[in-house]
Amino acid sequence: MRKPILISSVALWIINKVKFIRTELGITQREVHKYLGLSDDGNILGAIESQFVINRYTDEQLNKLARKFTEIAVLKGSDNTYTLNDFYPPVDFDEKMVEKIVIKIQPKELKQTGVLYLLLVEEKDSFFDEWHSAKEIAHHCGSKAEKNWEAKDLTAIIEATVKKGNLLRKSDDEALFKRP
Repeated sequence: MRKPILISSVALWIINKVKFIRTELGITQREVHKYLGLSDDGNILGAIESQFVINRYTDEQLNKLARKFTEIAVLKGSDNTYTLNDFYPPVDFDEKMVEKIVIKIQPKELKQTGVLYLLLVEEKDSFFDEWHSAKEIAHHCGSKAEKNWEAKDLTAIIEATVKKGNLLRKSDDEALFKRP
């Protein structure tokens, strides 16, 4: 059994906060890796989000992510803006060494984009291995998030996910979707 990795509670807070925001925005580890301009010869973000490696974010990386997260939020129609401070814990946070345990995000913590991304990409939910209508996808995502979503709540999100290549549309005539 591996020994637990210890990191500062602030570093762990930041890792978990970045993971939550990137999931909510529907951004993959690979995309964050690209935004940070990291070399292609390793998965730095995978190491940062792994509880078995001590890696963590630098302020320079967090500044780049804040700018990119803001840009993506605006493209998605949100007026959210991110700064370096959004990744740091509250002022009265207790700084100590803790075991590196990266959070498992629950669907009910997220909005529609985040839930679809979490189930489809992060958790590789087998539901998406078969063809489904937008209505069925909305019902499935809503049930996981404990929300009552309709197809209209996810239509634009599903189309964006198709453009990104994370979902396939059966044809122009059939609005059925599944994982590629």
